Amino acid sequence: MTAGSLARGFGPVRRILAAALWLTSAACAHYTARPLSPQAVKGALAPRLPTALWVRRAHLLLPSLPPLVVHKGQRLTPDLAAVVAVVADPALRAERAQEALAHAQVLSAGLLPNPIFSYGLGIPLSGTGLTHAFRVGLGLPIQSLVTRGPRVRAARLHAQAVDLTVAWQEWQVAAKAKSLVYALLAGRMQQRLLAHEVHALRRSVAILADGEAAGYVTLGVAGAARLALRQTEVVELAVQRHLADVALQLRGLLGLGAHAPLRLTRRDVHAWHGRGCMRAAPWLNRLAKRRLDLLALRKGYRSQDAVLREAIAAQFPAITVGVNRARDTSDINTMGAGVSISLPIFNHNQGAIAEARATRRALFRAYAAQWFAARASIHQLTVRMRYVRRELVRTKSSVRALKHLETVYRGALAKHSIAALTYYQLLEQLVKERLVLLQDRAQLDQLAVAVEAASGRFEWPKTCVASP
Repeated sequence: MTAGSLARGFGPVRRILAAALWLTSAACAHYTARPLSPQAVKGALAPRLPTALWVRRAHLLLPSLPPLVVHKGQRLTPDLAAVVAVVADPALRAERAQEALAHAQVLSAGLLPNPIFSYGLGIPLSGTGLTHAFRVGLGLPIQSLVTRGPRVRAARLHAQAVDLTVAWQEWQVAAKAKSLVYALLAGRMQQRLLAHEVHALRRSVAILADGEAAGYVTLGVAGAARLALRQTEVVELAVQRHLADVALQLRGLLGLGAHAPLRLTRRDVHAWHGRGCMRAAPWLNRLAKRRLDLLALRKGYRSQDAVLREAIAAQFPAITVGVNRARDTSDINTMGAGVSISLPIFNHNQGAIAEARATRRALFRAYAAQWFAARASIHQLTVRMRYVRRELVRTKSSVRALKHLETVYRGALAKHSIAALTYYQLLEQLVKERLVLLQDRAQLDQLAVAVEAASGRFEWPKTCVASP
């Protein structure tokens, strides 16, 4: 065997390898670098620049309203703040990347198996061979074709479950944003009330201090006024600190800086609906078909059921069928077909089947537990709403009585009929009751948002009748 004949023998091999390399490289994806640099992270977290913000997922939150446009500088109602938080929250941007991953898995599940090409060359080293021997084969594994149907179905259902899971997280962020807006508005009302009371008390303290210096006001009267002022200032400082914390949380959800102004307004009032909304029945209606987390669990359960079907279908032996053409050194050409089968003697996919069944059972129990927890939370929230509403009515009555009593005491104090300490203690009690009234209203707003989030309803049931 000469070197020339050896080179001629490997010529077809080189051509076949070159053609295979060209075919595979033409269909390959190319790598694109995306460094995790501080500049890239800052750009990903940067707020949107356009003057109008079109909400991509407004239909999930406000199904009965047209697409919302939030203009720059516009005052945000609780509902608008909820939608803006869904779009702008940095944590949700990261969660949405899971959607792209799930849809990429759908693409991967639907891909057909690649055919297997083989080529062999035999060069005689001794004897009287007439030519070089070769063997060309083309095969196709068919086991993945058997499992492709349930595999694609499982991937599609999983992608839908991921979409619903992300939507449920968006729903929770929207509810949190609404709750924070209500808390901030209520805190600002408390702050204005306390600022008014502090201003009035400071004026009284200044007048009483002048009277004390002139000798016609006793030390006890002036001291009582100063004590009431200090106690009110302490409460005002606590409210200011709470407002600062709430504002920082809201700015974080809206994707704003730590010192960005918050222009809020309250146009939607959910807390003053009628007693029908204080019952659990309207909120429990069609709960399993409305809550996004329950829908996601149902899709996940169906996806796992398809995974079980795939595992059962994978018991089918791994079979590769193909055709081949060969020529021996005697220059005899042959054409044939071949089949290779893996015998499922020791492993017939029993482990994957057991794992899929156990996972499906766990998902079933998770769905039942989540459904029970959802119903229980709605019952708890509606009970709390009824009690807070009763407390609100009583607090209103108490505030009216204290206002009348404060007017009477003020006249008695001017006539020196009562002690000054008694009047300022009553004034302090009136301020506390007013704060309790504002807190009750804020708590009712918070419970209204919570029951919306727990029931999966953005709008209140039509069976609720607003109270006059």
